[in-house]
Amino acid sequence: MKCESCNEREAKIHFTSVINGVMEEHHVCEECASGIQKDLHEQFPLHKLFEGIEVDTKCPNCGLSYEKFRSTGKLGCSRCYDAFGKELENVIRGIHGHTKHNGKIPKRGYSMIRHQEDIDHLDKELHEAVKLEEYEKAAVLRDEIKRIKSVMDSDKRGD
Repeated sequence: MKCESCNEREAKIHFTSVINGVMEEHHVCEECASGIQKDLHEQFPLHKLFEGIEVDTKCPNCGLSYEKFRSTGKLGCSRCYDAFGKELENVIRGIHGHTKHNGKIPKRGYSMIRHQEDIDHLDKELHEAVKLEEYEKAAVLRDEIKRIKSVMDSDKRGD
């Protein structure tokens, strides 16, 4: 098959181009292909496409790369959690199915954590009640949230 560009040499490079959804097959010789490659590089400098993108994120504190973490499965320091945030979230979700800690709670912090969970739950109910214009229920929920917050404050002060 002859080169479709120069019609002189044998076509050794075969490629498909897709422009605006139209697919075309091309057959060119090595010399014409190098000219096409040079033109493409000038019109579409691909190296500019990746400027500013970090291929391998590193922890600014310990210097551990994400690739190194992936190979060892061990983080270098506590700041790695911030450096690899999104990636780690996906890894943890893949392993556990969620990203919320459901493990043991220290005895001395249990009441505070439990109160905060209650407040979060009641707050969601409160917003829903207001949205549905159930103002009496919303008032009861608001008062319960205030009561729990006052209990938390007195626990913090040691009353």
